[in-house]
Order: sequence, then C-alpha cells, then structure tokens
Amino acid sequence: MSIKINIEPTTQAPEQPKEPQNPKISLEVRRTLDGKIMIFDHLHLDIIIDTQQRKITAFPKKEVSDESYYFQDEYFDYLRTEGVIIPDSVQAGSVYGSFEAVFPKPEPESISGTQVVLLTTNKFIEERSPALETQEFIENEIEDLSIEPTSEDSTELGEVPEEPTKGSISPYRIRRYLSGYGYY
Repeated sequence: MSIKINIEPTTQAPEQPKEPQNPKISLEVRRTLDGKIMIFDHLHLDIIIDTQQRKITAFPKKEVSDESYYFQDEYFDYLRTEGVIIPDSVQAGSVYGSFEAVFPKPEPESISGTQVVLLTTNKFIEERSPALETQEFIENEIEDLSIEPTSEDSTELGEVPEEPTKGSISPYRIRRYLSGYGYY
C-alpha cells in the first residue's frame, strides 16, 4: 500500500525588499587638513586613517612601552582577522613607536573602504573598552591605596614600640675586607 501526499503551494505575500541598514557609530574623531581621520577613543592608542593612501597608523598615547606594543598588535590582529587590512602590510611606521597597515580597495566599488575601517575600529574599541576601563580603575585604586592608605592599613608614628635589637644580624659585627669570609 502506497501513500500519496499532495503539496499545494500556499499563497503568501511577496517578500518586501529590505531597506539597507545604515549603522551609526559614535567616535571621538577629528579630520586633519589633508583629509586624514584621527580617532582618539582608545585608552592607549591614537589611530589615524589615511583615506588617500588607504593606510591605518596607530600611535601610543603617552609613552612607548611593551604595553603599547601589545595594544597595537591586538588592534592590527583584529583588523587582519576581520579581513580589513592586507596581512603582510603591517609594519613599523616612520614615527618611533608607531605601526601601520594598508587596507585594500573594496571589490564592489559601492563599498567605502574608509567606512569599513571606521566600523571595524568602532567594533574593536567597543569590545575592548570594558576590560581596559576595569584595568585602568584597578591600577588607579592600587595607586591611591599606596599614596593615601586607609587607617586600617597604616600606623601613626610612635604607635609601634621600638625594640633594642631587631633581626638576626648584630649591629656590632663589622665586615671589612677579609672579615666577610670568616677571617677575623
């Protein structure tokens, strides 16, 4: 015995075309006289996008250190994994402590490479900023506790009584020349 199934097409409304999404981002950005875009939102990096040469440059904000290199490496690694930059174009910049990379021309001409870089940079900053702000807060709290300790963590002068001798080294043992080797 065989089973017959009849499938009849249902009448559905035709799909309406979706409107293109225009994502809005909020970055602290300035434009230079020659058209470069400077982004200052990252806590440790200043990022410059050269729209003419299609180049991204990252500078450390304060001083060059191992930590600033880590943030630059993390930023360009993120851009590489997102497919925004040419992987083998990452190199040291002409300014001490800077790194730069080139982003390619987009394949469909309708896409703006600069907008893709801005969107990806905004996404990177939004993902990393909570961790960076937490780290900055902890470092500031530790520094504040070291500079101005609470009453529980400090003692006033004279609160701890002095003892005539402390420790295991006698203050009367003088080490000169050979006496350090046991020759008295």
